[in-house]
Amino acid sequence: MLHSLTLASRTPVLIALILGVCLVQVGNGILQVLLPIRLAEAMAPPLAVGAVASGYSIGFIAGCWAAPWLIGRIGMVRAFGAFALLAGAVTVFLEVLPNPWAWTGMRVLMGMSYVGMLTVAESWLAARAGPGARGSVFSLYMVACKVAVVGGQMLLASPGLPGVWLVGAAAACYALSLLPVAAVREEPPSMTAAQARMPWRYVRVSPVAFVGCLVIGLCNTAVTGIGPAYLAGMGHSATVIAVIMSGVQVGSTVVQWPIGRLSDRRDRRLVILALAGTSAAAALLIATAGAASDTVLFVLFTLWGSAALSLYAICVAHANDHAPPGEAVALSSALLLSWALGAALGPMLATLAMECFGSRALFVYVGAASGGLALFAAWRRWQAPR
Repeated sequence: MLHSLTLASRTPVLIALILGVCLVQVGNGILQVLLPIRLAEAMAPPLAVGAVASGYSIGFIAGCWAAPWLIGRIGMVRAFGAFALLAGAVTVFLEVLPNPWAWTGMRVLMGMSYVGMLTVAESWLAARAGPGARGSVFSLYMVACKVAVVGGQMLLASPGLPGVWLVGAAAACYALSLLPVAAVREEPPSMTAAQARMPWRYVRVSPVAFVGCLVIGLCNTAVTGIGPAYLAGMGHSATVIAVIMSGVQVGSTVVQWPIGRLSDRRDRRLVILALAGTSAAAALLIATAGAASDTVLFVLFTLWGSAALSLYAICVAHANDHAPPGEAVALSSALLLSWALGAALGPMLATLAMECFGSRALFVYVGAASGGLALFAAWRRWQAPR
């Protein structure tokens, strides 16, 4: 009863933080689709297209180091506002300077801004949710983010809506994300000087969570980025590919909250083990299925997405269960850095495996990485208390 009352008193803070990040995700959803279309319409060279895409990843990784430093000096709310306004201003300049090389630099700044806002929101959520509800809160947070991204992407389907308005809408979403965060009357979590230390020192806080975030980056970006091409190579139509890949997102959205609730009542490492094992099994079944029926592939991809895309929230909750007092910001930044490094390497390693061993090696690679995480989680639970 006391736990329920405590969580209820914190609900307005949690809602404000999730709403702020959802506005950011709407802007991201718009630009994820709009920018590649703009580059294609401008007939930009492949090198320029790759540079724009890489710029965001570079900024994301750099932001994992810079965000704790800035947050430690000006505070969470001011830092979130600075990152939000920077993202909004840079988005406007995407329209003012329609040059792919200028866009590369702007995307670096946007990647830094994005990870800065996530660091504030996720560390604050972790500190306020409490261990008994952390899995549920982060699961709801992930579901809300997925819905917001899809909502932003669906804006591009609006008939007659010019590109300049879409860019303006994205910029407005970034800037407006500050409002719910700034409206929070509660003081942000206290921080210590340790926030600016090396991120990798936090690996010792929860090795399973850090390995989990790394594997999530290695696998999920590979499947979501290369999976459509893999299915196309199997001879499936564009419509079938869209339906199969939608199962990945729908599955994770449906099961995310129940899994989060379960993790609040069990050792989270057991939940990570189960999700990683299910992801590995589904990936290996996809690899052996080959050109199976559309229905079989839809079921297998949905099973994979339900497990693989639900892992991140549980890993973050597990790491924060053992976070030293006052170090939530640096811990969140370090977890995001682990994911970002995996996301940068994952597609390259997957395509290398495919070149050496054929297209099915994509899911053999994913299955092996996920299976390794499951074994590591099992070993840590047997060998260590966290």
